[in-house]
Amino acid sequence: MEPDARIDGAAAIRLAVIPIGPIPTPLFRHYVSLLSLHTTIPFPSLRSFYTSHQKSPFANQAWETGSLRFRFVPGGEAPPSPWEDFQSYRKVMGVIGIFDCGVSGDLEVVGDVFEGKCKGFGNAVVRRCFGFSPGEEQLEYGSKREGNLILFPPADQQTLEMHLHTMMQDIAASLLMEFEKWVLKAESAGTIVKTPLDSQASLSSEEVSGLGNQSQKKETWSSSKDYRGLLFIGRVPC
Repeated sequence: MEPDARIDGAAAIRLAVIPIGPIPTPLFRHYVSLLSLHTTIPFPSLRSFYTSHQKSPFANQAWETGSLRFRFVPGGEAPPSPWEDFQSYRKVMGVIGIFDCGVSGDLEVVGDVFEGKCKGFGNAVVRRCFGFSPGEEQLEYGSKREGNLILFPPADQQTLEMHLHTMMQDIAASLLMEFEKWVLKAESAGTIVKTPLDSQASLSSEEVSGLGNQSQKKETWSSSKDYRGLLFIGRVPC
């Protein structure tokens, strides 16, 4: 069980937030705290970022009242879970890199380092690298460079929070469009869902026969014991 597991944890999309380059730990934590102000993005605010497909499976989505929720994982500290395929909310669906432009001056190197770290998050479909307090030359270079590198000019905290909120709207819309592609490509046939317990559940015919012979020599289980057995089989970690 995860130490900070919550009953509503499955409703949040996980985003890893990783430091890029030699950024001081207190400064990294400060930027993570600013991101944490935007854990809920209402659907109505995504209209200008989201482009639906012709046969969108989200046509009947509650666009006026719904929202996307995020859980930021600093440093991508949560190791991959063997239950990810069975419980998709455990997957890290996006990666946000954070770097200090005053320390990491070469943006080309920053981009390469970020792409290298993203390889450790195989399920991530959205990647953004945020650079803070860039110089004029960096801003000029960044304006000409296409990709996932986003620079935030020096500004007061209120303005910075507004810019981060805009970027989170963009990330939320990008995730929705990726999820839409998944649904459109999904096969109509049923899918067999397996868990890590399946490898432990396979028994040979001899083992099954042996268990059957043993059961004949024992007393019949009470109904209460049968229920406890069923509950154990169905239990998965939170």
